[in-house]
Amino acid sequence: MSFLTTVHYYYSLRKNLNYSRKKILALREKKFRKLLKYAYKKIPFYKDFYTSNGIKESMLEEIPIYELPTINKNLMVANFDKFFKDNQITKNKVEDFLKNNPNPTSLLFNKYHVIHSSGSTGTVGYYLYSEREWDFIKAISTRMFSNFTLKRKKYVFIGAVDGHYAAISLFFSPLNQPEKFFYKGYMVMDINKPIKSYLKDLNDFQPDNLTGYPFGIRSLAQFQNEGILNIHPEVIVCGGEPLLKNVKQFLKDVWKDTEIVDSYATSESLAMGVSREDLKGMYIYDDAVYLEIQEDKTILTNLYNYTQPIIRYELTDILKKSKDNKGKWPFTKIEQITGRNELIPFFINENGEKDFIHPIVIAEFFVKGVAKFQFVQKDQSSFVFKIVVSQKERLDEIVKEVRNKLNDILEKKKMQNVNFDVKIVEDIKPDEKTGKYKLIVI
Repeated sequence: MSFLTTVHYYYSLRKNLNYSRKKILALREKKFRKLLKYAYKKIPFYKDFYTSNGIKESMLEEIPIYELPTINKNLMVANFDKFFKDNQITKNKVEDFLKNNPNPTSLLFNKYHVIHSSGSTGTVGYYLYSEREWDFIKAISTRMFSNFTLKRKKYVFIGAVDGHYAAISLFFSPLNQPEKFFYKGYMVMDINKPIKSYLKDLNDFQPDNLTGYPFGIRSLAQFQNEGILNIHPEVIVCGGEPLLKNVKQFLKDVWKDTEIVDSYATSESLAMGVSREDLKGMYIYDDAVYLEIQEDKTILTNLYNYTQPIIRYELTDILKKSKDNKGKWPFTKIEQITGRNELIPFFINENGEKDFIHPIVIAEFFVKGVAKFQFVQKDQSSFVFKIVVSQKERLDEIVKEVRNKLNDILEKKKMQNVNFDVKIVEDIKPDEKTGKYKLIVI
């Protein structure tokens, strides 16, 4: 049934590309009103939240979206158990599930996909999707390809792989499903292992599609440029972090005949937008999300997630609309996305070589009982990992688990020579100068 649902969504979403801008905005509004009414009636948090702000059910049909109060990650975390119609979903059960089921293909209660991430805030958040909603994400993800076909291809992913991270969860989605037929072969590269260790296998595999974090793909491009790697993918899909102009240009210089795609997604919505060469810019999926683009932030309403409705949620991403109104698609066109860059900590490993720990490996760090954290690099051989603990009664156990997790990361990277301390703090404050929180401090 899952595959048929994906196919249904695929053809429905294809039709939207031919709609007028006016019709797309009307569709977005219709989806928003439906979600808003559902959340008010079925989700305990929204009923209480809106009522306390003077919003009655009779107002939902006409109240302007900007008159609804916003929410943020801290508010969601504090009220997590009240964000679901399914009352068996609790923060404690989700955390236990993540602790005991690290395989990204495993489902909570055999029915919910769970994504965890701290993003750039350091506060750990959990985001759930039903299988039907996941089918929608898979269908809309086909928009990443300018010439999507049913041809079987060989796929490679480079990124964080040992947990319920967004990218690897989507990459593994076809497994154990009829869609696996379209994977002629697949290969997974753990960004937290030395990239050099994969080069021979990658040369032998010769992927058609290469997907992953831009920094990891840029590292592969450098090896290609040096003649150590020799692959010729048809498409490269970048996601998880900003694809900077100079990085995109370098990839294009190295792989001249390869299409470079930039996929925009967050844990709060795994389908946000895409930039392709034929589109000449990035488009936001206005038929999947409602983005209110403001000067210093972006406010997200996820239009397809009814499992955990997210309405007027503040993102730190800063989007700049394109001045070019003549687009290929009837969607909002974006010039650039800023505010998502993280510093990359480099260390000298056991072999005396300089190597990095990818920011997403840090951002998606998970240990039950750790509510917030920050990575502070002191020099090329040491760091401090600050944690805010939510379960003080398990303090010693939590610190031990954090140490074990950090040791695993260092062991994979052949960085067991790097020293670290785990420091328990009451809170982690924003930077005094900028007023913004930094996940990684160097």
